[in-house]
Amino acid sequence: MRKLFAIAFFILLVFPLLLSAQTTVSVITWALDRDFYIEAINQPEVYSAIDADPMIDQLITSQLQLPSDADTQALTNVLQEVLTPEYLRAQINAYINGLFDVLQGKTQDFSPVIDLKPLKSAIAGDQQDVFLTALVEALPECAPGQTPGFGSDGDSACKPAGVPDEVIIEDALKPSLPFVLAQVPDETALPGEFGVIGEDMSWRAFFPGMATPASIMLGVLVLSFVALIVWYLIGLVAAPDWHGRLGWLGWMLLVPSLLVFLMGFASQGGVAAYWINFGLARANLAATPLGPGLADTIQTVALSAIPRIANAFKMVGGVSGAIALALIFWGIAIPRRQRA
Repeated sequence: MRKLFAIAFFILLVFPLLLSAQTTVSVITWALDRDFYIEAINQPEVYSAIDADPMIDQLITSQLQLPSDADTQALTNVLQEVLTPEYLRAQINAYINGLFDVLQGKTQDFSPVIDLKPLKSAIAGDQQDVFLTALVEALPECAPGQTPGFGSDGDSACKPAGVPDEVIIEDALKPSLPFVLAQVPDETALPGEFGVIGEDMSWRAFFPGMATPASIMLGVLVLSFVALIVWYLIGLVAAPDWHGRLGWLGWMLLVPSLLVFLMGFASQGGVAAYWINFGLARANLAATPLGPGLADTIQTVALSAIPRIANAFKMVGGVSGAIALALIFWGIAIPRRQRA
């Protein structure tokens, strides 16, 4: 009767609790680490996707109010030379650090911005002639009755018809460029609704003022503590002596530990990569600003993160499994005559 009771409680209570505790401990070792995300995103494919032609073309067309059929390839090439991997890496790292600063309670709001100083410096410096030439080439000639300029009152940008590009650059754009750049801020807010992240995050904490990562870790600790208490109590009930109790404790811990270890082994063995490729192959990403190359970017980031995730599961499962085996052999080593 004692063993049936222990088996029933192991299946219904101990096993789910131990498996949940070990899984969450594995997850928080990387999910709450900002360096994990920085290293995962720090890939050449990510930077190539950000400054890909579709993304830059959409930015140019919207900001300069150009017609959708305008030829912006030359202007795109100029901006791609300015948006170096080092610049993009610094921007992405700033976004991730800003988000974690909010989650950790170091700041109150998350307001990611785009640093325009390198772009302004390049346009005002050695890239000025190339930029202005590409800009004028991208502008279509004005239709009859249309005012030359960069668009207003719903009109698209255009240049005077019949005027050589060199004249427009020397007589109009170059003299006004310093004034225009002075009106452009050094930083501009990243489009999107990010303010909600820092507006009301009282739900994130167990206690007022507690940061989100600390709250999550406290929750995992509470879950692990409850799991250990229940596991230990069921082990005490399962057998009348320590010879049997240690065996029960070891085997009850070994089963979920083995599953957690196998999760990590399977993830690094190709199972996770298969499902990532399976999902991306069926996702329609061609309409996104990053274009069809977004699938390759997501695949690169996900695959680069798998080893860290898999190692976390294998570490927790391996340590727990070693403790379980130690308990099993400890119980076996106790002579029957010492059973109390």
